[in-house]
Formats: sequence, structure tokens, C-alpha cells
Amino acid sequence: MKIVKVISFVCFAAAIFWACEDNSPDTFGRKSYDSSKPVRINGFEPDSGGLATKVFISGSNFGSDLSRIRVWFTAYTDEGTQVNVRASVVGSSGDHMYVITPRLSHLRECTISVVSHGDSTSFADKQFLYHTTTTVTTITGRKGTDIFSGGTLAEATFHFPQQMCVDDENNIFVGHYTTIGDNNGTQGMILINVEKDIVQQVSNAMNPYQPTVGVDGTIWVVPGAGYAVQFLDPLLQWQPKNALILRPTLEQQIHGMRDFTIGWKYGLATSVFDNGFVYTHSSATGDLIKYDPATRVGQKVAEHGMGWQSRLCFDPYRPHILYLLYHVGVIYTYDLIEERFERFAGTGVFGYRDGPRLEAQFNLPRQIIVDTDGALIIADTNNHCIRRIGQDGMVSTLIGKGQQPGYQDGNPADALFQTPEGIAIGKDGTIYVSDSGNNVIRKLAVE
Repeated sequence: MKIVKVISFVCFAAAIFWACEDNSPDTFGRKSYDSSKPVRINGFEPDSGGLATKVFISGSNFGSDLSRIRVWFTAYTDEGTQVNVRASVVGSSGDHMYVITPRLSHLRECTISVVSHGDSTSFADKQFLYHTTTTVTTITGRKGTDIFSGGTLAEATFHFPQQMCVDDENNIFVGHYTTIGDNNGTQGMILINVEKDIVQQVSNAMNPYQPTVGVDGTIWVVPGAGYAVQFLDPLLQWQPKNALILRPTLEQQIHGMRDFTIGWKYGLATSVFDNGFVYTHSSATGDLIKYDPATRVGQKVAEHGMGWQSRLCFDPYRPHILYLLYHVGVIYTYDLIEERFERFAGTGVFGYRDGPRLEAQFNLPRQIIVDTDGALIIADTNNHCIRRIGQDGMVSTLIGKGQQPGYQDGNPADALFQTPEGIAIGKDGTIYVSDSGNNVIRKLAVE
């Protein structure tokens, strides 16, 4: 008798939550949808969670035909746009449902809605608070190494990997440069492809600072001083080509193109807003410069910040906004429409302070990106952590322990970095970090 009861209970639970039965006449007490009655939500538990959280919804008249039931998480972006994201419905008894939260970008407080057989309802008494969790894993490299060696992800070693970018094919490009005479003197761009399990050098550019992905998939590299640039063409198996940024001719200047000079340059950024032009900044002259990748002809855009090393990043959600991250610990924006600079975050004084963005302090930050939530993510190098500036204007430490170097994978409470210099984001939202002091490439899985 006890065995029969246990088996009956298991099948009953499976029928409700895992829908182990088909949609033939209801068994085990499942209730069909009744078109003469409204669909109602009485509550749900838990009231918060992240990706793949199990949410139990109670109410009435949901029905049990999963093909006719939809559950939505609805919220509004900061711009006021309504976004609906569909959850997975695992099972329904008619009065209770079991759903799995989807991945939510730009959303935090969500209204849960149920649609059954075309009849919809929302629960207004409370909202579901979505939150993300971040974990760190090492994908390649080995702490304690002092030379570059290619091969598989498990075999590869690095020495002080630097700034990086990720293309649409999830190829990770990392600048690798060292002082001549220090280890094997390897300098150039390193290509990492996790899916193909390869790490290889594709360029020997000297001092390859922050690269950028062109609109055609070409990788543009800054080889440090002067007018030189290098590009890697995927159609040529990433064979590197050297080029010069050309100054405008007198005739072009007559037609409005402004002349410029370049000293040291430390970063590139491609503008989809400005016809695929690539932007760079001369730390010696303060000139903000853009050039046409097709003709290589450049022109001065504005002047700002002489003597400051800068890394650049366009905002994909506001593509007319260019962020300039200066190593002195301050971030500016340049508005391509209004043609003006504005201090966005940081005080310009080295330190470590979370809080309102204009009061926050950084210590020799080296690269900046915008994540899928529209937040800025910063490799705060000498604070040994990854920082975040949310759309609410608050600076927080996303992962790592400020001012505490080390090497540890794991969750935000445990993970440690040592002078992380590079940061990039893939099209799926995965964030990659070149943990320079530990000689490894790491991944931030945000879920």
C-alpha cells in the first residue's frame, strides 16, 4: 500500500510540474481551462531571483495544456520602452504553475503575466525582482608563466596580456607585449577561439594597444607611436597588414577636414554612428582623431586631455556617445552630435571609492566596455578588480576585492585579480578579462 501511494504521489507531481502526461483528458486532478471564467493570479514565490530561478505561480483557470499557456516577465527600460520576455512553462495543474525565469537584460523589477487560451491577466500586487550573479573562471593561461606559448587552451601560456576585443565570431584578440629582453620578447596580437580550442599569434605589431573590430570584421590594432596602424583581415586568414593614418590634403582641408598630429595613441574604437570611422586619441597633442578605414585618411575631431593615456569605447545603445577612459582615473564622454566633452565619472585622483560616479575613484584603469544592461564595465588595474557604473549613476565593484591582488576563481565574494588590464564583451554578453598580473585570460559569466 505504501509503495502504491508513493508511486501515485510521484506521478501526480510529475503531471503537475513536469507535464509527464500528454494533453489527453485530464488525470491526476489537473483542471482544464474554462472559457466562461477569467484567468487569475493569486501570487507567486519566490519574489526575486536570477536566471533559471524556479517560480511557482498560484491562481485559477490556467488550464493544463502547456501549448496554450504563456507566461511573461514585463518591465520598462530606462528610456520607457516596454520589454516582454517569455518564461519557460514547465507544468500546470490549472491552479498552480511551475515556470523558469528567462535571461533578462535591462530589466530589474518585472510584472508577471499569464496568457491562457488568449485570456490574459497580470499580477499587480507585487513585482518579481530580477538580479544577476557573476562568476569568474579561467579559460586559458597559467599563473607563474613568463613567456608566450600558443597551442590549445590548456597548453597556452602568457606574459602580461593586455587590452582586447571580441569579434562577431567570438574570436578573442589580445594584445601581448613585453619589454625586449624580458622573457622571449614576444609582442603582437594573440587570437583565442574557445570553441575551436586554439591560441595563436597572428601579428607581431610592436606595443599593440587596444584593438577594435571594424564594421566589416577587420581587426584594427594600435602599434603605439605615430601614424602607423595595423589591420588583420579575416578574409586573409588574419594576415597582418601595416598602414598609415593619412593627414588630409590641402584641398581636403579647404573642404572642411581639419589637420592633426599624432604622438602616442593607446586605443581605437569603431563608430557605427559615424559610417564605420575609427576613432583614436593622441596623448601627446590631445587631438581626438577619426579616420576612414577604406582610404586611411584622417581628420581632427576635437582636442582634449593632452598627456593622458586613453582607451576608447562607443556606447552601443547611444552610438553617438564615445567614452574616453584616461589612466589618471577619470572618464569623459564625447557627444558626436553636440560636439562636446563632459566628465562622466572619476575625480582624476588615484584611489578606490565606490558611490556616485562623479565622486568615485579609480587607480590606473586600462579598458572600458558597455555591457548588455547598458552599464559601463571597467578594468580597474591597480585596484585589482572590475568596476561597474550602472545607469543609476552609481559605481560599484562588480567582482574582485578592491586593492587586494590575488588569483582566485569563483563568485564575487571569493574571486581575485592581479592588475587586470583588458576587458571585452562577446555578442552573447560574456565578458572576458586579461588578468595581466596572473598571466591568464578569464571569463565573467553573468547569469
